[in-house]
Amino acid sequence: MKDHRTREIAELLRELPREQARPGFTARVLERLDEPRRIDLRGNFRFALATAAAVLVAFAISAGVLMERGSGARKQREALAARQTLEELRAEHGRLEQELKEISEPPVVYLGGDERVDYVLDLRKVRHAEVVAPAAYRPDTF
Repeated sequence: MKDHRTREIAELLRELPREQARPGFTARVLERLDEPRRIDLRGNFRFALATAAAVLVAFAISAGVLMERGSGARKQREALAARQTLEELRAEHGRLEQELKEISEPPVVYLGGDERVDYVLDLRKVRHAEVVAPAAYRPDTF
């Protein structure tokens, strides 16, 4: 099918009239080839200026991209350091909070007594000891 259509198109193209060059075309082309080449300084200068401007723009864009990448890496390092510091602070806060809790809760409360007997209550063995605090308890007691 394709071969048949290709042949038809080729035959139709052969039937078209041939283009003819204007009289003297060949002579004019040969004369121009023999003439010394003129240098157009304005055109060359414009081309050189446009090329320099394009190179400068490309350089500025690539420098900006490199600077942004460097800035991004620096920001990532700073963010990582900040996260590590935050984790260390949270761990230290947890340790300090635990120590404060241990210090502020008296494990033993002196209830009183006489020369023969002292009454002492171990709050670690009493249920809900965290909720109930003795009325006489003061931090300077221990």
